[in-house]
Amino acid sequence: MTSSPDSIKADVSLQDICQGRCIHPEHVLAVRHDLIPTAKAMRVAELFTVLSDPTRLQVVYALLRAPSGELCVCDLALGLGRDDTTISHQLRVLRNQHVVTTRKAGRVVYYRLTDEHIRLLLEIGITHANEETWMPLERKAKVPA
Repeated sequence: MTSSPDSIKADVSLQDICQGRCIHPEHVLAVRHDLIPTAKAMRVAELFTVLSDPTRLQVVYALLRAPSGELCVCDLALGLGRDDTTISHQLRVLRNQHVVTTRKAGRVVYYRLTDEHIRLLLEIGITHANEETWMPLERKAKVPA
């Protein structure tokens, strides 16, 4: 089909579905009915894109594990073994995507995760990455049982 997901009408009948390839027309209709709107899908994809950078992910993880829940640029830079400029840039990207927020105390700016959703995403991602079932098939074959 050439139409975009947002232009698909909810009242599509089973007759409108390609009969040559469709095995479960009721499933197709359910998918069409519950489509995530393109604008929302793009916002979620942008969030995952921001979190796909290893340095940014390390910054977010450091903030997640920070004893006080927040860190300044210099503490993050020293802790991660990076320079202040790199960390500042990554924090700016994270702030623009509403992943981190700031608190200023005098001349020092402290960064923290915006909300519990970011914490949950990271914790779930780490849990998933640690699962043996996540390993690529080539690596699974080499892992002794």
